[in-house]
Amino acid sequence: MSESQIRLDKFPAIDHMVLLRVYGPEGGLRAILPNRPPHQDALRVLHGVQDKDGRIGPAEAKRGLEALAGLGMDKGNPAAEVLRHCAAGKAHRITMVASPRSGLLERITRREGSAEDTEAFFDLLNAGDVRAAEKVDGVWQPQPYVIDGILNYFGAHDSARMGEHDWDKVPLRMTGASDADFEADGVRYCPGAMVRAGCYIGPGTVIMNQGFVNVGAWIGGNGVMVDVAARIASCAQIGQGVKFGGGSGIEGILEPAGRLPSIVEDHAKIGAMCEVSGIVGEGAVLASGVVMASGKKIYDEDAGEVVPPLEMTVGATTYLIPVIPPYRLAVGGSLLSASGTVATDAIILKPGDLRDTGTLKHFERQGILYQ
Repeated sequence: MSESQIRLDKFPAIDHMVLLRVYGPEGGLRAILPNRPPHQDALRVLHGVQDKDGRIGPAEAKRGLEALAGLGMDKGNPAAEVLRHCAAGKAHRITMVASPRSGLLERITRREGSAEDTEAFFDLLNAGDVRAAEKVDGVWQPQPYVIDGILNYFGAHDSARMGEHDWDKVPLRMTGASDADFEADGVRYCPGAMVRAGCYIGPGTVIMNQGFVNVGAWIGGNGVMVDVAARIASCAQIGQGVKFGGGSGIEGILEPAGRLPSIVEDHAKIGAMCEVSGIVGEGAVLASGVVMASGKKIYDEDAGEVVPPLEMTVGATTYLIPVIPPYRLAVGGSLLSASGTVATDAIILKPGDLRDTGTLKHFERQGILYQ
């Protein structure tokens, strides 16, 4: 047995770990650390030095950094960075997501998981334990292994009969659920609502008739309304208290892995017949009929300038992700060319902050504020 193996033997095995989440001293999410090469040994140390409450203070951090130094892993990996923050007196809290299937994430990431592996991964998606994107230190970060897991599921399953008329690979989320299961789920599924397995639906969500939620989606609940014929597509991330008007939809992302999915943050409102692609900030409102699309300009009347898109490069491709800032009202409109002869479809941000009572009442009197 090598010296490094002897050092690792002092720490518990992490075969069933899927990922660690690291929360800072103020409680905010600071890091997501998936259990996959090349940082698995460092994660084993990080997991092993936490106290019984999942916290890492200066003493635990010092022990962890000494162990990583002995393994030659005290630099260049995220676990060491977390320990250095803790050693400086900034205690962090660690939570773990685990699976009964040992080594699950490594196989899923290579898209070599068995049917049983992918079903276990879908259990994590259904529970909301893994997500296609999460806000880390205030910035949305894609989690590519979720895309890998979904595509692995498709490859590991053949189509089969589902109900009387359907032939598919992914069952509905509540297939076989008892009355007690529905009560515990806390979600209202109206007749004709379609919600596929592999997505999380938070308690307090209402999905109206013909509402559709696709695989990989995450919905925060607590007042979310998916109105009649509204569509929440693959891997979309929806916050708490969000309203989707009738016939509206949000773009889905399945490839490439690593691209940020479409996101609607807490308490935003999406009007009827809207199409969302990109990020809608907290508390923002899209008037009915607004279409967000990559490349479409978003003009801020208050600032007198175009809101720049979020640029994200995956491989050799750069994606331009449109962003609606928090607490702004977005309406459909157009921008004139420099010559003034051509009008191009655009999104217009009206002046004012929707947290301001006077601004809110002004928009309500105009009849353009989606409720």
